[in-house]
Amino acid sequence: MNNQKHHDVLVLNRSWAPVHIVIWQKAMSLIYKEHAHAIDRGFIAYKFNDWLEFSASNAEDYQRIKTVSVSIAIPEIIALTLYNKLPDRDVKFSRQNIFIRDNDTCQYCMKKFKRKDLTIDHIIPRDQGGTSNWDNIVACCGDCNAQKANRTQREMRERYPHDGNKWFLKKKPTRPKWFNPLSSVNQQKIAVCKSWGHFLKKIDTRQED
Repeated sequence: MNNQKHHDVLVLNRSWAPVHIVIWQKAMSLIYKEHAHAIDRGFIAYKFNDWLEFSASNAEDYQRIKTVSVSIAIPEIIALTLYNKLPDRDVKFSRQNIFIRDNDTCQYCMKKFKRKDLTIDHIIPRDQGGTSNWDNIVACCGDCNAQKANRTQREMRERYPHDGNKWFLKKKPTRPKWFNPLSSVNQQKIAVCKSWGHFLKKIDTRQED
């Protein structure tokens, strides 16, 4: 097989919920071992030998890998045959996961930033008793963080009444239950296949009620 760069592959669980993204080599291995089925763009599932037949007759516009004897289409989606769980719901509390939860968006000015340009803000400042947890920390841009400093939102609204709406959080920060596989797609430079959209639009970042 050649070493040409190919797209990654979306992995669904047995219930066809997205759970992971893998490189094409891993996807082909799972199909060959019958741990997964290949899914075509019409959402039909194929075992390995059936996918070989599909590759020979119906996959002209798919990326392909070539062996000495056969040319095989690379599936854009696979579905696992046994695994039917979602990933671990105990999301680790971390700076990066705060950014993922908040969609790389400053929670005050609501502008989206590259992750390297974001900071975190304690809604209730630490010197006023605020703690470092999911409920008290949000993604924040450098300008908003510098302006807010160690003040509360109420103090900011009193200090800047003309800009008061900015200092109301648009959504309550909570502990996420689970992140979908593409939460960091832009940060990881993953090439998204159009066929993934059918499944990804069904599941977004889930948070506690």
